Amino acid sequence: MHPLFVTLCCLLSLSSFAQPPADTLHEQQLKKIFHEEVLPYLQACDSTPDWAGLGKRLISRYGDHGEEAVLLSQTLYSMQRDDWANFSAAIIPYARKYGMGIPAKQRYAFSDYMVRNAQLLYQSGYKEEGLRWEILALPLARAGDHAGMLETIERMKKGE
Repeated sequence: MHPLFVTLCCLLSLSSFAQPPADTLHEQQLKKIFHEEVLPYLQACDSTPDWAGLGKRLISRYGDHGEEAVLLSQTLYSMQRDDWANFSAAIIPYARKYGMGIPAKQRYAFSDYMVRNAQLLYQSGYKEEGLRWEILALPLARAGDHAGMLETIERMKKGE
């Protein structure tokens, strides 16, 4: 079994990443899409998944639920692989569309990952890009982290 498949299965079932257990139709449909479509697809992948192709297929079959499933899967999968390019391509549309509907622990994990990469970008000389990602991470962060993040943003703006 592909190790990344196992990682994604674990992430989707962990309480820190999974939706709280409930019997809503929405959650049932997402679980069905993950188990019947996304996980088998990832298990069969030998290389980087074709997220655009998977997204087209899932959206044509499941509509908005398919889009949510592929964006969440790409975001989690890419974060676990430390694949910033695919993570950054997925997190923005995912956060825009689902925003505060994303479970808190999941939002916090996404924010922490974005902040880490923002700081790496900034320190590597990609100052504008680092600043941009620090700002984008703010709405997903814990309320207690906002003051420190705002200070960091101000320091980045000043070039410190």
